[in-house]
Amino acid sequence: MTDRIGKIEGFPGRLREFRKARQLSVDALAKSLDVQAYTIRRWETGSSRPSRELADKLSDLGFGPVQDEDTNIGSRSRRREKASAIPLFEHSKGKQVPGLPNASFPVWVANGPADQESFYERLIGLQVKKPIDPRRLSIIDEYEQGRRTAQAELEAPKLTSASWNSNYGSHGWHRYVGRFPPHLVRSLLNHFGADRSSTVCDPFSGSGTTAVECRLLGIPFVGIEIGALSHLIGKVKAGFSADPTISRDLSARYELFMRYFEADFKSQRKHNFTVQDVLNRDGNRVPEFANIEKWFTPTAFLGVSLTVEFATSLPEYEHDLTIFALSAKMRSIGNLDVDVVRAEYSRKPRENVDVCGLVARHLRKMGSDVQRMLSTHSDLIGDPSTVRLIEGSALSAEIKAKSVRYIITSPPYGVEALSYLRTHLLSYRSLASELNHDPYETRSQTVGSEYLEESSLPIKLEVEQVSPTFTTFFQGQNENADKKSRQRRVGMMRFFEDVHAIGARMSEWLEDGGRVAWVIGNKRLGDAVIPTDRIVEESFASHGLKLYDVIRHKLKTNNSNSQVPWQERVIQEEAVMLFERVKR
Repeated sequence: MTDRIGKIEGFPGRLREFRKARQLSVDALAKSLDVQAYTIRRWETGSSRPSRELADKLSDLGFGPVQDEDTNIGSRSRRREKASAIPLFEHSKGKQVPGLPNASFPVWVANGPADQESFYERLIGLQVKKPIDPRRLSIIDEYEQGRRTAQAELEAPKLTSASWNSNYGSHGWHRYVGRFPPHLVRSLLNHFGADRSSTVCDPFSGSGTTAVECRLLGIPFVGIEIGALSHLIGKVKAGFSADPTISRDLSARYELFMRYFEADFKSQRKHNFTVQDVLNRDGNRVPEFANIEKWFTPTAFLGVSLTVEFATSLPEYEHDLTIFALSAKMRSIGNLDVDVVRAEYSRKPRENVDVCGLVARHLRKMGSDVQRMLSTHSDLIGDPSTVRLIEGSALSAEIKAKSVRYIITSPPYGVEALSYLRTHLLSYRSLASELNHDPYETRSQTVGSEYLEESSLPIKLEVEQVSPTFTTFFQGQNENADKKSRQRRVGMMRFFEDVHAIGARMSEWLEDGGRVAWVIGNKRLGDAVIPTDRIVEESFASHGLKLYDVIRHKLKTNNSNSQVPWQERVIQEEAVMLFERVKR
């Protein structure tokens, strides 16, 4: 298939031409097939394929025959096709691997599309270099005949899955664009040999992917996150109670509160109420913000306002669960354009929004997921007290020297952490009273920034003194550039200066011999690709962090197959860089 601007061939091109010939809009075709409009868009860009059933319905509309290779049948899980699945190195030849002495038959990777084989092999190779509890293995389905890994039991991949599911357990409780795959994190934990005696740190903990994996494997964890909402998301996902009935009971109490006060508010008004009426009601804690009436219908906003009011009456843990669940369902509550990554309101207001039903169901789902995690990881999982999350900046948060054994992190790729605010803008605005934090007040403590003036840079950059690659690249990036490009150049330079400072701090936190997994992407600056990995290598070397291995693979956001339209333009390549702290 050619690029998005040129002619699109194959099934995606046929579908687009069919729509044009029939003068069908995306919405009209979606309605005919009883699917969402974004599903049609994904088919037309080739980022997903229809099921056999939907392909047949499309044929019945006059599209013509659709071959199996153009449906998701062609991307079925390879784990069920042992003849073509990926063996765990020499297992298929009867040889032994450390830690799995009795496995003399193939061990299969769960969900292994062909274009991921080399990546899977690298991750498997990292894990089995030393003896390991096979229950902990990542991206492996069965480690012995009929015996599955804890991850496979929790993920429970479908027969038709074309890739791994990054939303297993609590990972899928809240949408978060910037997270990296938990399968990668678990593989790295196994590679490092992290256990209950070693503390793992993530200085950019984001939505808590590393934190959740450490909790599931019983590994002590400390994380740092500057974004108030991101901090809350990670705190709830990784700090879930060992009692799954808490969120279920909370759901029942929440429904009673909501149904009573919704009816009470409406009964006092004989006319249709407005968003302003809700803002003015006693008990409302949601502040007014720009275009609020475009973001919410009056009914939806009433549900949001009452949910926040309910949360304020609860103890801390239940309070966090409630506003977390509200934020998690915000894209189904507000008038958000679901086809846009960043928050933009839809021209067509969302109708018949039942905030109570959405939030209550999510709370019950969270309870069910907790019960499942406790079951599948019963022999591994740790106590909530083993997870500590600091709301603050990696540039200033206090962590004791030599108190960390391993670091696994993925910082913003040359963009400040506040950029994630744009994705969750509606949650930030609606929950301002509960988050108790204006993220823009800590802008000076965020790592990097997209657009800065030349005067904002220090006169002398420390990274420039230790990284020849940095100096060579940025010296050639200032001539004949427009203002926006010059600002972006300065922003990227600031980013590397901040990363250099983070490298010094990580080196201080780590024990001698401690290790770092630094996941980073090489972005473009104008027509040039920034050699991010090389600059980071040189910077970290000056702090006693020695690079010993690199895995180059495009992670494609949340899983190995997901695609987003802007990614090819921005992130050219990703690297998992592995460092060791040399002895002082």
